[in-house]
Amino acid sequence: MCSSDLRHRILTATRALLLDRPFSALTVGDVMERAGLTRTVFYRHFDDLAQMAPELLPDEEDPLVDQVQRGRPEDLIDAMVVGQVALYAEHGRLLRAIDAAAAADPAVAHQLDRALVAPRRLLERLVADAPHPPPNPREFALLLMATHRAYLLDTFGAGTATPRRRREAIAALTALWQRLLAE
Repeated sequence: MCSSDLRHRILTATRALLLDRPFSALTVGDVMERAGLTRTVFYRHFDDLAQMAPELLPDEEDPLVDQVQRGRPEDLIDAMVVGQVALYAEHGRLLRAIDAAAAADPAVAHQLDRALVAPRRLLERLVADAPHPPPNPREFALLLMATHRAYLLDTFGAGTATPRRRREAIAALTALWQRLLAE
């Protein structure tokens, strides 16, 4: 089995375990037992559990920020909002577990912070280019990210996502962005 397949099995096993327990309760032994692999295989791919945190994000293979940036600039906000809602609606429980792990473990928080550099830059660029930019676009981007994360976790973190809730979330976030970018 190739290295990328082994890595994928480890991440899949970890994601499955996070649906039933907090990150802080995970052990390398539990993950590898679930993956059907030995502990030594884990350490060929990761130094510790915290290091894998960014790769646990459901869109890690094709990050939403990359998907959004491939589109036309005028579709950027719609693509971002629809993509975020879809991501949280489909993976709310996993994202809530990862968020809780980051809140409890500084090493996990650091790894996730590094994974969120590109989305933060995208938001910073959007608000800096707005008709009425905030005095500090970087801080405003951090505020928006925290607002989106909290709202989407509250809405979809329990793992229930009806089509109606998806539409309502898209409408709410779209309205926020329309007001931010209004002339």
